[in-house]
Amino acid sequence: MISVVVPVFRAEAFLDECILSLIRQDYKDLEIILVNDGSPDRSGDICDYYAKLDSRIRVIHKPQGGVSDARNTGISAATGEYIGFVDSDDFISSSMFSTLLSNLQGEDADISICGHLRTNEKGKPFLPFMKSKKKIRCFSSEKGMKDLLSLGGYESFLWNKLFRREHFEDVFFPVGRLYEDFSSVYKVFHKAKGIVYDSTALYFYRQQKGSIIHKMNSEKCEDFITASSEFSEFVQVHYPSLIKKAKFAFFRARLTTFFYRVMDFFSHLLAGPRFSQRFRILRKKLFAFSYVYNEDSSGKSPPESS
Repeated sequence: MISVVVPVFRAEAFLDECILSLIRQDYKDLEIILVNDGSPDRSGDICDYYAKLDSRIRVIHKPQGGVSDARNTGISAATGEYIGFVDSDDFISSSMFSTLLSNLQGEDADISICGHLRTNEKGKPFLPFMKSKKKIRCFSSEKGMKDLLSLGGYESFLWNKLFRREHFEDVFFPVGRLYEDFSSVYKVFHKAKGIVYDSTALYFYRQQKGSIIHKMNSEKCEDFITASSEFSEFVQVHYPSLIKKAKFAFFRARLTTFFYRVMDFFSHLLAGPRFSQRFRILRKKLFAFSYVYNEDSSGKSPPESS
């Protein structure tokens, strides 16, 4: 059985589409855990409604503690042999979990990964969807660590991956911090004997204008620096051959935060609407460069830049 953890907070506009995409999976042996993180809108009621319709759905209502706390709660409640994660404003292909599980079992791997597409708020991909040749490759935890450092292909996202649940027994997401997946996924990769990656885009990542990642500022950059520093130190201890790449990744993180701080400074200094619009466009372009500059090889689309 696969346990799917969905942290829910202020997601009423997109939650129906998300839950329905889970219910309609062609792999049926699912445990769908909806963690309502004290959401002030109708999200909790929507979760309860679907729990009455489908016995596979479990709803946990808890005081607001943030996405890390919600994911930790979901992991603790999970009973499946495998565990996956879906964000409440995203949706997935009907074949996502069957494909991930088939690849994982077929290759005797511990982690299975699929491709993803970025969409706008209406769920439409930023660039026209183009079918590419299906590519499957298998690799070790060290190669996976190298890819994470270079932001290659699948990155540190939780939601396009399937894990053996046992690997999360002593891995927790840092409560109160952003980049919680970047702070934790590499620890699970370290435990994996084998990893399989399928380039097929099966996860649809919705880019909201008001989402956390699009409200970047200098304070939030501190969490990115902290996560990057911890990752770099971990790699230097466990993967000596990747020390240079780890140091470069940390330098890139500091450079990225420097750009954001400069943008914040000038956007406050020149607070007029014309200047604000220009800086918002520039920040989006910097975000695209920093996080998806080498995604072209994986067939994914960059974030909207205008």
